[in-house]
Amino acid sequence: MPPATVPAPGQALQATLAAVRLEAAATQDGLASLMANVLRATAAGNLPPAVQTAMQQLMALHIATDKTPDAAAVKNAMLNSGLFTEAMLAAGMAPADLKAALGQLQQAAQRWLGKAQANAQQSGAPNVPPPVRGGAPMAQYPAQPSLPENADPALTATLLANGSEAALARETLMQMASLPEQNKPGETRWMFDVPLMTPHGAAVAQMIVTRDHKGSSPDAPDPVWRVGLAINIEPLGPVRANLALSGDHAWVTIGADRPESLDKLARNSSWLTDALTAVTLDADIAFQSGAGTPRAYGSLVDRAS
Repeated sequence: MPPATVPAPGQALQATLAAVRLEAAATQDGLASLMANVLRATAAGNLPPAVQTAMQQLMALHIATDKTPDAAAVKNAMLNSGLFTEAMLAAGMAPADLKAALGQLQQAAQRWLGKAQANAQQSGAPNVPPPVRGGAPMAQYPAQPSLPENADPALTATLLANGSEAALARETLMQMASLPEQNKPGETRWMFDVPLMTPHGAAVAQMIVTRDHKGSSPDAPDPVWRVGLAINIEPLGPVRANLALSGDHAWVTIGADRPESLDKLARNSSWLTDALTAVTLDADIAFQSGAGTPRAYGSLVDRAS
């Protein structure tokens, strides 16, 4: 019998990643649905202290929407997104980020309930599709809780354990989507969810940040940063923003599905112009309808779309 063929290390790694990705995609779900259940469970107050503490730690990681987030809030959202949990652990640090909070909630709920019972009631179809490399940012609208009012503690803990497990699987997929590609060794890419608290409940924005390892041409030698953002909250509805930054020039495109939201964003765009000017950036800004037709306000170029 010929000896078994041993796969090359690179092939073995890719096979392992493919298996992990497949398993995570089958179990993942959005964070908004879990946060909706956490809000209801927190109000009920009928779970043991360890679970209550874990819920509070998770909800403390959201960004409030009653004021405009500043650069520090966005930076903290990225650092606390869960993308860097393992790197922090390897450096001897104790992460207090989204992935760590989800893990603590899952463990606390399962420990109190018992793992067998926690796994007995799995959630149904996912509320949001899984994140993939190369995909556009996906926002999560404020979800309604699947936890009934006045639910008994056992059902509450079961839904929290399963929901945090699904959200952890989604974290894994975003980490995998953020890994460098073999054919683009110098490119940086991060995909992460940003929990939001709105008057209509807990929502989730998503951001994708990329950086080219070098300029695209001799005429543009500076690396290009690109940021994509998707958000879906009232009263604006679905909104998307894309920014490209190279050197001291920025190209910004903002799109909205609702015409009235697009008009509102355009009428109040002076704060964006002022903010870019304050950091000495020359900017081209365009607003785009959901149908894909650019609408020009101020100084615009086609590259902004």
